[in-house]
Amino acid sequence: MPRGEPRGIGFTGWAGACPQATFRRDSPGYAGLTMRIGYVIPEFPSQTHVWIWREILHTREWGMDLRIFSTSKPGEKDRARHSFAGEAEHETTYLWPKPKLQAIGSVAAQALRNPIGFFSCVKLALTMEKTKNRGKVRPLLPLIVPACILAGEVRKAGIDRIHSHSVARSAVICMMVKRLTGVPYSLTLNADLSWWGGAVERKIAESDFTIAITQALLDEVREKFRAIPESRTLLGRIGVDTKRWARPIDRPLPGDGARRMRIVSVGRMHHNKAFDVLMEASKRLIDKGYELDVRIIGDGGERDKLEAMRRELGLENTVSFLGSMSEDQIIDELLSADVFSAVSRHEPLGVVYMEAMSLGVPTLGTTSGGVGEIIDSGESGLLVEPGDPEELARVIESLLTDAERRRRMGEAGRRAIVEKFDSRIGAATIFEKLTGETAPRDALNDHPPAQKAASA
Repeated sequence: MPRGEPRGIGFTGWAGACPQATFRRDSPGYAGLTMRIGYVIPEFPSQTHVWIWREILHTREWGMDLRIFSTSKPGEKDRARHSFAGEAEHETTYLWPKPKLQAIGSVAAQALRNPIGFFSCVKLALTMEKTKNRGKVRPLLPLIVPACILAGEVRKAGIDRIHSHSVARSAVICMMVKRLTGVPYSLTLNADLSWWGGAVERKIAESDFTIAITQALLDEVREKFRAIPESRTLLGRIGVDTKRWARPIDRPLPGDGARRMRIVSVGRMHHNKAFDVLMEASKRLIDKGYELDVRIIGDGGERDKLEAMRRELGLENTVSFLGSMSEDQIIDELLSADVFSAVSRHEPLGVVYMEAMSLGVPTLGTTSGGVGEIIDSGESGLLVEPGDPEELARVIESLLTDAERRRRMGEAGRRAIVEKFDSRIGAATIFEKLTGETAPRDALNDHPPAQKAASA
């Protein structure tokens, strides 16, 4: 764990090695909180769940008694490569799969305990607009089984509130648990409304509150679902731990010189992430005589297609596909970058921009989605139109030929993230809504501009 990193209650820290992260009500940091919270996170811990783990650590550090539930374990390809993954998986209660007799017993127990609530769940499953899962419309009736399992866990653990980090099928499970136990739920909306399948308005309407991670998402919810009181929807931006994601003093931003300029990008290998556009832009710059080292971190279903495109463009010695990496490895890669590029065709927000900017790396993003809420184009980074390799090549060239501009942009990017997107700010929003207490102000204001050499 880097020096100066805050420790959570009952934790060994961010990269902690303790076998189970637990919260004790007699902990010195408990601060008298009596609310017990259950987090529901689908397929946790996946590679993209770093920001949720940050949120968990911060809220626990401030005294929130939080238990983690997940619909199921992620597949091996999607499982997080980060150092917290083993610890997170060890403490998570998985709702599925379960032995057949245990599942039947859970359903029977909840049906007998609250028959009215149980039949309300059946009615919900049969009448609710279907929710898509992995692009397919799937029946909701089978969700009664994990809902009954979660209801039993909620009763056993004395959970007072449930918070779902999904507005898809996990939200439906929370709606069922509310019918079975009376325990209220809340939601984090972290992607476009179309992403979550059907019945989004109903899911939000039945929640105690819903946090939207961008102003654009919040505005869309309030515009489309006017029957829902505005007081029950609010802004809560996710973010990056700027204490951890800080450039060490002994690793300054690379300057000019006779060398290959390095461009780093991070994301799932999916058409939306536009790695094809980055490669086409790189080909244009190579043809103009630039020597580039393009390093793409991530994996996914389009890898074979992207590798074929790399061969067709003759970029085998220019573009490297590094696969999924741990947080420490990603930090090390970004610290070596001249420029960070993530020009998705659409991006609701994008934690990867925050991470690169927090390290002082000049950052390129897309004008689509909510990235403009992070990057002030021309000041703290640059935005390009999605799907335009010619414009991307021009913008990259403007940075690669001006070390002073890269330095200024990197510094401005770091300031912007510290001020608006430190992970403690978003964590404070959910902490205060769930507990009714105020998050420690000193925790939100203590952001050093850099930390001394830390192993990445």
